Amino acid sequence: MKFIYRPSTPSVLVLALLLSSVSYGASVTPSRLEPLATPTVSTSAFSAWQQPSDELDLPNLQGQALSFADQYQNKLIGEWSLQNINGQAKMEHDPWIQETMKAMTWRLNAQARQQAPLALVIIDNPSINAFAAPGGVIGINTGTILAANSMDELASVVAHEVAHISQRHYESGADARKKALLMQIGGMLAAIAASAVDGDAAAAVMMGSQTATMNSSMAFSRSNEREADRVGMQIMTQAGYDPRAMPRFFATMNQKSQLNQVENRYLPSFVRSHPLSNERLSESQARAQQYAPLSLTQQQRHQALFDLLYWRVQVMGQHTSETALTTAAVSSPGAKLALMYWYSQQQRFDDAEQLMEELSALPASQLQILEPLLSINYSQVLSEQNKWQRAVEVLSAQQRLYPERRDLRLYLAEALTSNNQPLQAQALLKPLTQEQASDRYAWQSLQLANEKLAKTSSSAAIKAISTINALRYRSHDQLWNGRYDSALTSLTQAKQLAEKMPNSSGRSPLLASIKKEISEVKTAQDFKP
Repeated sequence: MKFIYRPSTPSVLVLALLLSSVSYGASVTPSRLEPLATPTVSTSAFSAWQQPSDELDLPNLQGQALSFADQYQNKLIGEWSLQNINGQAKMEHDPWIQETMKAMTWRLNAQARQQAPLALVIIDNPSINAFAAPGGVIGINTGTILAANSMDELASVVAHEVAHISQRHYESGADARKKALLMQIGGMLAAIAASAVDGDAAAAVMMGSQTATMNSSMAFSRSNEREADRVGMQIMTQAGYDPRAMPRFFATMNQKSQLNQVENRYLPSFVRSHPLSNERLSESQARAQQYAPLSLTQQQRHQALFDLLYWRVQVMGQHTSETALTTAAVSSPGAKLALMYWYSQQQRFDDAEQLMEELSALPASQLQILEPLLSINYSQVLSEQNKWQRAVEVLSAQQRLYPERRDLRLYLAEALTSNNQPLQAQALLKPLTQEQASDRYAWQSLQLANEKLAKTSSSAAIKAISTINALRYRSHDQLWNGRYDSALTSLTQAKQLAEKMPNSSGRSPLLASIKKEISEVKTAQDFKP
C-alpha cells in the first residue's frame, strides 16, 4: 500500500501567523559530504571533565516532578502537536524506515525515561531538522538521515532530543517559560507547514519568531544545550552507540551553517535554537574522548544497518537516480536493494529478479544482515506484478521469525488484503492500533481490509459491519491528520448506518464505540494549548 498523504487545508501563511514562533532543528539543504574532522582541543581542556560513570548520571530533579494534571496536559499537547504536524508536513511513512528509526529512538529513550515516546515522526524534507515536543513527540527530517555518515551520528541527534525531554527543558519552571514553550510549539508547526511549500518562507518564520521568543532566554538555552549534550552522550553510551559521533555531526552542521552564511542565506534554526558555538564544539569533543570507542564488531553492525537505511530513504523519497544507484550498488548492499526496488517501480522486473538472484547467492551471514529488508523488497517486486500469493508466502516466512515487527505486519496485511484475505489482514493490524492509537498507516490498512471484506463477503451482516468499521477506521486516520471535521463526518455516517442495522446483540456495542469516538474527536477539536 502506498501511504496516502492528505495535507489539511489551512494556508501556510495563516498558520504561520497564528503560531508564529521558533522551531527546533535546522533548515539547511544538505549535500552529501565526506566526514569532517572534529575540532582539535588542547590537552588542558580534558582536565575539566570527570571520567564518565558506568551508569547514567542525570541531574537531580527531586521536587520538580510534574503533577498528574501537568502530565495529562503534556499528553494533550503532545497529541495536538502530532495531529497538526501530520496535517501540515509530508511524512516518510515507509514501514521499514519507521521501524528502524523507532527501534533506535525507543532504545535511546529507555536509558533515561520510563515512559515511551508518544510518537516518532519522520518528515520527508531535505533540510537538517530534529525537534522534540512535550508528551514525547520526537521528529526528524529525512535530510538529517542523508546528511549523517553513520547510525551513531543519527543516534547523537535523537539522544540529544531525548535528553531535552528527560530533563524537561521545554516544560518545567515558571509560567513565563511555559508560555515560551507553547510559542515554541507553535513556531515549530508553522515552520514545518511553511517548509512544505518554501524553504525560505520557513526560515523567515523561524527568524522572526527567534527575535520574539528566544532573545531573553538565549543564555539559559545554551545551558540547556550543554546539559543535553552531556546527558545525550551518556544515553548513547548506555544504548551501545558511539558518543564520539556527536561532535562529528556537530562539525558537519557547523560547516553547513558557515556555507549558508557565505551564501547570504538564513542562519539554520538548529544553530539558533540549539546554539552551536566553538566552545560547545570543543566541550563535546573533549567529553567524547573520555569514552571508550566501540568494538570493531559494533561499528560494522551499525554501518551495515546505516547503509540499508541511507539508500532506502534515498529511493523511497525519490532523491536518487538509476545512475547513482547503479554506481553505488557495486560496493553497497543497501544501494543494490534500493536499485531492485527502483527497477520494480519502473516495471523492469527481469532486472529486479536478476538482482534478487545475486543477493540470494550471498553467504548466509551476509543474508542475515539484509533481512527482513531483502524479503520486503522482493515482496514489493512481486506485488507490482500482482503476484500476491507469492508475496504473502515471502512475507509470512519473515513474520514468523519476527512476529513483533510492525513493518512486517503492515506489508503482510497489504498482501493479504490484495490476495482476498482481509480477515487475516485485520488480525495482524488491530494489535498495532491498540499499541499506538496514532498509527495512521495501520488505520488506513484496516480501512482497506474492511472495504475489501464489505465487497467480497456473501453475508449481509458482515457487509454492513465492515462498511461501518471502514468508516470508523477512516475517522481515526483523519483524527491523527488533524482533519477533525472530516473525522466527524465519517463517524456520523457510520452511526447512521449502525442505527439502520436490525436489532441484534452487536448493534449496541457498535453504537457505543462510535459515540465514544465522536466524543474523542470533539475533545481533540476543542483542545487549544
